[in-house]
Amino acid sequence: MDWLAERQTRIEQKLAKRHLQEGCLVMYDLTSVWMEGRHCPRAKRGYSRDGKNGKLPIEFGLLCNRDGCPVATQVFDGNTADPTTVGDQIYVLKQRFGLSKVVLVGDRGMLTEARIRARRIRLDQCP
Repeated sequence: MDWLAERQTRIEQKLAKRHLQEGCLVMYDLTSVWMEGRHCPRAKRGYSRDGKNGKLPIEFGLLCNRDGCPVATQVFDGNTADPTTVGDQIYVLKQRFGLSKVVLVGDRGMLTEARIRARRIRLDQCP
């Protein structure tokens, strides 16, 4: 895992170059796993999608191209709400992958029109 972690950015850059282009459709989803132990710093009390109350979850975000090919992944603390992860993904798309226009597809809890308008989540407004 250490070997992979050291190369993650470079691997994701190559995957993005191969599988994403300006104006493409990008799918994003967040899921969680729960921990049995108590020593993982990312494991925090949060919503358990699996109904494992009392277990500490960790969140994983995954960006894929329109065919479902994984391009990038990010780990979040277990108490991170879905909508708060979207900004990080927009940053990845713009800053790391150099895309200014994409169609971002996510579930309705994370990409509602009201949330987009309220947070002004647009690629051209990212840092």
